[in-house]
Amino acid sequence: MVPEVGGSSPLTRPNLCASGGMVDALVLGTSGQPWGFESLLAHQNTSNMDYKNIEKKSYKSSFEVSLDQSAIAKIIDEKISEKQPTFEIAGFRKGKVPVSIIKSKIGLQIENEVLNEEVSKNINKISEDEKIQSLIQPDVNFKDNYNFTLAFYLKPEIKMDELKTSEIEKVTSEVTKKDIDDFREKVRKDYYSLESIDISDENSVIDFEILNYEDEQKKLFSQKEVRVDLNTQTKEEVFLDLKKALLKIKNKSDINFSTKGIKINAQIKDINKKIYPKNDDELIKILKLKSTKELNDKIDNKLNEDMNYLQKEFFIEDLLKVLSQKKKIDINEEVVNLELKRKYQIDLSKMKDEHKERIDSLKKLTSENIQKDVLFSELVKFLNVKVEQKELQEYIQKYYGEKIDQRTAEAAYGTLLRNKIADESMKTFKIKETKLSLEELMKKGSQNHESSTHSH
Repeated sequence: MVPEVGGSSPLTRPNLCASGGMVDALVLGTSGQPWGFESLLAHQNTSNMDYKNIEKKSYKSSFEVSLDQSAIAKIIDEKISEKQPTFEIAGFRKGKVPVSIIKSKIGLQIENEVLNEEVSKNINKISEDEKIQSLIQPDVNFKDNYNFTLAFYLKPEIKMDELKTSEIEKVTSEVTKKDIDDFREKVRKDYYSLESIDISDENSVIDFEILNYEDEQKKLFSQKEVRVDLNTQTKEEVFLDLKKALLKIKNKSDINFSTKGIKINAQIKDINKKIYPKNDDELIKILKLKSTKELNDKIDNKLNEDMNYLQKEFFIEDLLKVLSQKKKIDINEEVVNLELKRKYQIDLSKMKDEHKERIDSLKKLTSENIQKDVLFSELVKFLNVKVEQKELQEYIQKYYGEKIDQRTAEAAYGTLLRNKIADESMKTFKIKETKLSLEELMKKGSQNHESSTHSH
């Protein structure tokens, strides 16, 4: 493994797709059954609830739901009793605290946990019983803790077979010797040592201590000891003011400057210049590799991995774009407005005229994203792809190690799923091949990322 200096090594850093709502889109239609309805009659089952359909439209179906309060009260009591053997409180031995006291201490917390679980379980139950596949997360409005209304927005039926003749662009590339040499030069610039010098220049790395580190200064700097690389490419105001104050400064001297109206009194601790490996032999020694060939092989593997990732991302993007154009899905305005409220906290009833253009743009973007999510989830079913737990665990272990959070796991799942969609789609749809150099491919990837960032 290539060692890391000052952050993730360019040889080991994984790529992740911004899966957005794609994972959510797969969860919404959990029943795997065609959307529709069995009846408008009230239903009763063993799910601790009664429900009835109170509205049926072409794009929406709403229900009135009442949870069985006595049945849920029993579940709450059981869960509180389960806590008794390990519950501790002053004045009682462990396991001897009366249930009534436990209930007074954590009863509300347990009730909330049970209610959340029951609401979620029963929403899924209604979806399964009524054979509903939801376009977005259902809209839930509570009357009280045990009674609520539930609105499903229905996913339209899409016949993917009819879209198989669509022509999708497949971007291809290859890793050349020049690509490997260029990347090795980037690696060389990432692995440098520091050497103390007397006077700073534009390439210096400077350590300084803020002497007047109080509330105002803490707004700009998270700690009093700061390291700054004057060669950093940014137009951020604080950095530009810092760079101006630190250029041509003597080592161990005091400096005083202001940025964003805040005065900074500081003392230079050290000024350093970067010392890069002079040749490949020095570089492989720093990286603790056996030979230049071993380094080149690692770079080749890394570049091919990045190239394959981008090829599949571009293919998925064009696939969804083409299918969206060929199969226009009518997204009801009520659905779009609900998603605007959820994602952007936009209340259209309070919208001002001067915000109309921005809101209309968000509406269009939201509608397009919902349509792409629908097509993506249909592709998953049509191509019959899935991510096995074992391969997900192996992927996470390879790139992230043992400890990860839920968001990282979902991103890893999204990447694997999109890769499989791309692989199977390339065998299914008509292909139009476009050849790019690796540099062009990477540039296209950067442009797409910037465009996606700005659109959100």
